[in-house]
Parts: sequence; structure tokens; C-alpha cells
Amino acid sequence: MPWRLEWSQELSVHIPEIDAEHKHFIELINALNEAIAERMSLSEVRKRMQDVLDDAVAHFDHEEILFIEWGYPEAEQHAREHAAAAEIFTNIMKRIEKSEQDYEWVEAGLQVKQLLVAHLLNEDMKYRDYWLAQNNGQAPLKQG
Repeated sequence: MPWRLEWSQELSVHIPEIDAEHKHFIELINALNEAIAERMSLSEVRKRMQDVLDDAVAHFDHEEILFIEWGYPEAEQHAREHAAAAEIFTNIMKRIEKSEQDYEWVEAGLQVKQLLVAHLLNEDMKYRDYWLAQNNGQAPLKQG
């Protein structure tokens, strides 16, 4: 599938629990795009888009909790980026719900993928750099 997203070290924030969540998010986006490419039912495409949206919201919440624990100075700005991304995902979901046209699904699937990659490479790398600078290049220890 030409728009399949593969995990690479370029996407890593070097924080194992966050990388695991990002990998899962990529799997969900790939599943969504697979449903679109294989012209699965509208209900299946909607279900997979809802999975992406639900996972994004849970992941964003988790990151924001970690930012507070870390004292990340850009936490508020990053939370605004999360809110904007969640709104875009919600709007894409609404578009999918209203559409029965394959080409609109393809456009929506590609937009979800592009949004994820842009957020990872532009926003998440900022907290990665902050964390590593504050902790001598060491990933945080998993709590609990």
C-alpha cells in the first residue's frame, strides 16, 4: 500500500512508553488506510477512524500528564497543538461519516497520516530534545 506508514528511528522520541504508543497509533492509521484501500464497508472505515480518534485523545492526555510531571516548559503550547489535532481528527471523522465516496475517504486517510507525521516530527521532537537535555540523554524510568 503506497501510503503505509512505517516506524523508523527518525520518529522515536527515545522514551519507550511514548514510542510504544506512537507505534500503536501508526498501526491504527495503517489499519484505517488499509480499510480505505481495500474498499471495506463504510461502517468499517468509520470504526477504524473512531479507533484512531480515541487513541489520539488517550495518547495526548497521557503526554500532557507526563509534561506536568517533567515540568516541561512548553506543555501549554503542546496541549494546544493536541487540541488542534484532535479537532482536525474530529472534523475528518465527520467528513467520513457524511461521505460514501471512496476518493473522499482516501483524502481523509492521507490527511490523518500527514497530521501524525507532522506532529511527531515537529512537535514531539521538541519535548524529546527537552527531556534528553534535562536528563543527560537518558529516557525516563517507567513509573509504577
